[in-house]
Amino acid sequence: MNRQTEMQTGEEYGGGRREMTVKSLCEIWEASVRSSVKPSTYACYVTLIEKHIQAELGNMSAGKLTNRVILEFVRKKQRQGLSAGTVRLLLFLLKRIVQAGKERGIWPAEELSFRQPRQLSGGKNIMEWEDFHKILSYLLHSRRSFDLGLLISLSTGIRVGELCGIKWGDIDLKAGILRVRRTVSRIRNVDIEEQQKPFPAKQSRTIIQIGPPKTETSVRDIPLPQFLVERLRERQEERRFSSQAYVLTGRAQFMEPRGVQRRFKNLLKKCGIEPVNIHSLRHSFASKWIENGFDSKALSEILGHSSVKITMDIYVHSSMRQKKSYMDRVLDGL
Repeated sequence: MNRQTEMQTGEEYGGGRREMTVKSLCEIWEASVRSSVKPSTYACYVTLIEKHIQAELGNMSAGKLTNRVILEFVRKKQRQGLSAGTVRLLLFLLKRIVQAGKERGIWPAEELSFRQPRQLSGGKNIMEWEDFHKILSYLLHSRRSFDLGLLISLSTGIRVGELCGIKWGDIDLKAGILRVRRTVSRIRNVDIEEQQKPFPAKQSRTIIQIGPPKTETSVRDIPLPQFLVERLRERQEERRFSSQAYVLTGRAQFMEPRGVQRRFKNLLKKCGIEPVNIHSLRHSFASKWIENGFDSKALSEILGHSSVKITMDIYVHSSMRQKKSYMDRVLDGL
């Protein structure tokens, strides 16, 4: 019996049943989906599986997975500060991996639920209004292309990869619409990893990929606020950017997400704001939208989510300012 057959049947050389580990199931599932998903998606899956699922559960017998084990795994990831979206993706991957085991006769100890529990806390990456306005004021007084890009991000809640992919040709100033049609991402160079280790001197562990957004709902048209349309029109009249020029650079050369994060960090320091991730602009935009009581379906479409439920699960929580307001009013009228 060869090694592949051994993994699929859970049997050892010389007979006898062996306990297949979660790590082995992960490897089987990864191999089964590689040809059916985009390279960037596959690289994302492998990274998450290795960093989280295999690191925490890899040595466990797949047949000993329980709902308690999964809940403790999720809670640990939440305490580590992973976003609701990342935790949801980990549960999706774990569910598919378990299904791969069932197809090979490896059943968990009980029927498993992969429903995501409520986040332990909310608002970690949400800016306070004061910091939000500091950044807005700085961006409005800047003439740099990079800062104009950040102003778009702050005003629309687009993802950082989508921001990197915006060209001037994607902006319809007459209609006041931004068309999200591509994203820039840095992904693991899985092909190089599988060829040899250590890595060849001139070949990188990661590669840049430019392609369509990750889901159908991420390909979208976003209406722009009037102040931003006017600012964009003013800059276009000044510089006459090519339709193929990227907004963040003003040239045909794009900027990748890591570069955006580094420059955003420097901007925060200049404004006297505590360091936060670039994704906080997206989170803050969505949270301010909800705080103002605006339509959640419209927000979901603007953010490019596949459902309103995802939007509400991620962003519906009360800010400390809201809670204080409620506390001040709770006994009114008694």
